[in-house]
Amino acid sequence: MMLQDLAIAASRLNPILAMTTKFKIEGLMEQNFLTVSDFSINKTSELYITFNLSEKVYAIPAEKIIEIVQLPALTLLEKAPDYIVGLLNLRGNIISIIDLSMILGFQRKVYSAECQILILNVNDKKVGIIIDSVKDVIQFEKKLLEPLPYASKEHIVNGVYKDDAGLIAFLDLDKIVKSIEAIEISEAEIKETNLDTAGLFPIDKVSVEKFAKRALKLQKELRDESNSLNYQEDYFISFSLNEEIFCLNLKFVREITKLKNVNLTKVPCVPDFIIGIINLRGDFITIIDIKKFLNIPKTDITEKTKIIVIRTENIQIGILVDDIFGIENIPNEKFSHNIQTKYEKNNFTAAEIMLNNKVMCVFDLKKFLEDERLFIEDAV
Repeated sequence: MMLQDLAIAASRLNPILAMTTKFKIEGLMEQNFLTVSDFSINKTSELYITFNLSEKVYAIPAEKIIEIVQLPALTLLEKAPDYIVGLLNLRGNIISIIDLSMILGFQRKVYSAECQILILNVNDKKVGIIIDSVKDVIQFEKKLLEPLPYASKEHIVNGVYKDDAGLIAFLDLDKIVKSIEAIEISEAEIKETNLDTAGLFPIDKVSVEKFAKRALKLQKELRDESNSLNYQEDYFISFSLNEEIFCLNLKFVREITKLKNVNLTKVPCVPDFIIGIINLRGDFITIIDIKKFLNIPKTDITEKTKIIVIRTENIQIGILVDDIFGIENIPNEKFSHNIQTKYEKNNFTAAEIMLNNKVMCVFDLKKFLEDERLFIEDAV
């Protein structure tokens, strides 16, 4: 029987865990879903966003992020501490923008048009930090952190973790925000403040216009928001499938990993869209190539091929994608339900979005997980 075969395959991946832990096959009470996971232990991991800064990788809790924007022109202040670059008028909210690299002890550099700002809500205080780029979304357990190999007087790094790609430093946002001097300034003062790039921003005409347009847009754009945005409702992971760009709501993402970094075990006698199963820190996860469901031609496995591990209330699977583009902030008003994909119209595209002059399809995870092809009968 297929469920038995899959469970046996999972136990072979980690026989010790199979003997000591009680496994539950998800969906057993409502048909037989193709996923095996360990549900007998309490999960203590949290979702983190990793980002690049000064050729190093850092991580912060995803729940602290309320918005991600491209670096705009900022209002610079003459008497502000060096680590405060300036102020951002974000739809009427005045936010201090911090050069995190200076707090970490790096030398200040000229910002590029590719730089981003993470708008954070830390203990009800909104601040922005400048980063080079968002890197990944990971699920991580704090107990795996290792202490710094050197003493840090700031104590703003909780610890480090080494993976196949290198070191990730986990930041203590509470300590960073506490160390920042409070700046009181009115909106009227901001309007009167002279915008002087002070050598921090590129001065070529194209860059200056780009930064200015971003600042104007962030100041004027309307948005339905309360005290803070819910990143899980507004943020999506964008990825490629053949020549199409799709996105998936971030709240369903447990982790993203490169296919080459995991041991994939093939499972016999299953549909060809099932690539195999992986053992991800004790969880046995079925990996599915969703191109067949979306009527998209199959592509070859490459160095860029990645797995997005998805977790809902009672289901956990991995989907295979050609590459990850990044995290996108997509307000509801940008959604269009007039779907015109390159391939045959399918039931798993919930909407289309025009973002940065590219069409992006919103993957309908709910419909996908209800598809009858994902449920196994006694014989195949």
